[in-house]
Parts: sequence; C-alpha cells; structure tokens
Amino acid sequence: MKNDAQINKNVAVIEGQDKPFVVKWQERRANWDSSLRPEKVGWQRALLAPTVGGTSFRMSALMLPYGRSRPFHITPDTELFVFVLEGEMEWGIGPDGNNLEWFRLGQYDTLVIPKGHGTDYRNSGQIDAKYLCVFSRTSEEWTKQLFWQLPGDEAPRAYDFSSWTNDPKAK
Repeated sequence: MKNDAQINKNVAVIEGQDKPFVVKWQERRANWDSSLRPEKVGWQRALLAPTVGGTSFRMSALMLPYGRSRPFHITPDTELFVFVLEGEMEWGIGPDGNNLEWFRLGQYDTLVIPKGHGTDYRNSGQIDAKYLCVFSRTSEEWTKQLFWQLPGDEAPRAYDFSSWTNDPKAK
C-alpha cells in the first residue's frame, strides 16, 4: 500500500488533508526540545515529529526520558488529552504552577486537561515514557504563545509558539 503522506524532514506539522494519510512510526524523527533553557538538560523531551492534525485538533507523539521533567506551562485556548503508551508519569494540573492537582499515569492511562489549565509533568517510572498529546483548539485560530512558569518565577512568562506552523517566517 502506498503512503500518500511523504514526510519532508523540515515539516513540523501535517494538517488539513482532504484524504486519509498515514505517518509510519519509523518515519518519525526525534526533535529534542532544548529551546526553553538549554542548560536545563532535565527539562528535555523529544517530539516525535511530525505533529498531525485536522481543522480543530493536533496530535503529537512524545518521549520523556527516564528521570526527566517539564516545568509548568499553559497552552491558551486549548483542551489537552494525554494517553500514555509506555512508562509511568506524574502530571500536575492547575491554573498556575503554585496550585496543582497531581495525577499518576501508567501504560494506557488517559488524562483530560480542560481549557485554562496548565501542566507540570515528570517521568516517574524506570524507563523512558512514550505518550500521545492531542490538543483541541477552542478558539478560531491556533495559539501563537505558550506560557511557562519556571522554578523561581512568580508568574508565567509568554514564549513564542509559532513552531507549530510550517511557515519559515514564523519560526
């Protein structure tokens, strides 16, 4: 069977297709995120690109290595669905980094995060965690900013989130 979605190495997102398409696992590539603070190696996770989506959702396959974590962040105007494929994770969910409710997830567990809530999460297992995140847009356009609250910050700070486009001018 022919795969119509030929993966371009520079494509971050495949979306808005008129017909079904497949992205094979072996066609994905690890995009290690160190842009937040490269010196904080413990915060890295890999986006197994490309992200795929339709008109109102995007799905990302991700890997968080053993012992790693991600600081609190909010993606405005989105709902988030998390599905753990392998490993164990702890997710803190709340309106800000100081008011989190914690959930422990294992293989095949699902977590739904409502609009207006952010996440702080870590790999709490003994192996690399692999998981899917599905973002559902709740406004007319995809957000262009992500809000991070790093340890020591009193309040979240805005960061450019235009990497979710294939437009080189927006990166």
